[in-house]
Amino acid sequence: MPRSRSRKKKSKEQTLRPNHKLPPELITEIFEYLWGGILDEQAYETEIPNALDNHFSQEKSDLFRVSRVCSVWRQIAVPRIWQKVLFQLDAERDWEKLFQLLEQEGYGKYTRQIHIEYDYDPKQNETESTLSEKLNGIVKFAKAVPGMHTFAVRFNSLTSDHISEDLPPVMDSFFADISESCRSVQRVKIHTSALRGPNKEDTLYLPSVSNIISTVTGTVREVDLMMHVANQETIGALRDCKRIDRALVHCCDWKETPGDFYTLLTSWKNIKNLQIEPPHTTDHNWEEIYKKSLQYLADNCGEQLEELWMPLREEDQKLFCNLVEKTPNLKVLALEGRDFLSEGHFLDVIARTTPELNYIHLSYFPSVTGEDIKDIRWHQLMDVNIMGCDELEKNPRFFDRVKKDYCCKLNIHIYDHDGNIIEER
Repeated sequence: MPRSRSRKKKSKEQTLRPNHKLPPELITEIFEYLWGGILDEQAYETEIPNALDNHFSQEKSDLFRVSRVCSVWRQIAVPRIWQKVLFQLDAERDWEKLFQLLEQEGYGKYTRQIHIEYDYDPKQNETESTLSEKLNGIVKFAKAVPGMHTFAVRFNSLTSDHISEDLPPVMDSFFADISESCRSVQRVKIHTSALRGPNKEDTLYLPSVSNIISTVTGTVREVDLMMHVANQETIGALRDCKRIDRALVHCCDWKETPGDFYTLLTSWKNIKNLQIEPPHTTDHNWEEIYKKSLQYLADNCGEQLEELWMPLREEDQKLFCNLVEKTPNLKVLALEGRDFLSEGHFLDVIARTTPELNYIHLSYFPSVTGEDIKDIRWHQLMDVNIMGCDELEKNPRFFDRVKKDYCCKLNIHIYDHDGNIIEER
């Protein structure tokens, strides 16, 4: 009976599904909110979901779910999903099938970031051939990436054992092969570290990556580097990267060339964001280099600096204040106290000379009190992080007054010495 009834043709308004009523511009804005940033906009890689996780794990992102609603939504979502691809080489996975999928679907044309992680574990019995197959697959995938923005590698050692001697040549050839796909790269991260500590003896050998750096000297703008694994070829190539404006430098171990950091710093004339991780054990060489660095930044980079993340010792207060007085455009400041026992008079200088500051982080300043930071321009701040500031943490009502009198929307986070949040306001 239902089949024999005459059916009236539905109007276009009746057949149009709700998800098709939204204009593409609005859908795009919603998807960018789900993803965490605008396509091709510089963003921290931790903010971007890994495309492989979206496809092969149980925890799918919201963006991946909406991409399966209809073809229109998929066309908008897929480029954002494949913004970042993280290859974890030690993961158990059908690598041949994975690379076939990447090639067949053509996801490379959407990729902007390639990250590679390898946790060396002798129990996995990794061989030169199996590692070579994975690296060759990544090289082939990278050739299908027309506009790579970020290339990052990180090698970890799960034990104090070194990787076998026949593996570094495989990695060297990998860096040489993939460098052809890195000509438009703006961010380069070169990391090797060990779970047991920062000592050279506990880390994997990182082969030379100077061929990649040499390829991108004209385009790279951001570098994340561990000084203790950078050889002289890499230092020389980085020195030629004149457009770098964002640098995170880990000085875990100076080896025999503590001046390399200063050489790099003075080569980067356009630096806007500088993060310095000092050696775990400082010596006279570090102290002299750091003082020279503070003076150089004050004399040459003050007007352009927008973010500073660095240690602060009592004996360097005067040099630091001189630097801050010349940074009128500073927006982010993160300081770690090093043997800092006196009160925080340097905060008065920060309050007077940084009208654009909207984020401040203080860690390990045990004697800093509410009286020391009362002059901070609280109404302009968005986030405040406090860790290891014992006297300040003993007076929680101070922050209540700050929020009440200056800015009710201010985010205040107080951490314990292990980095765990113990209080939020």
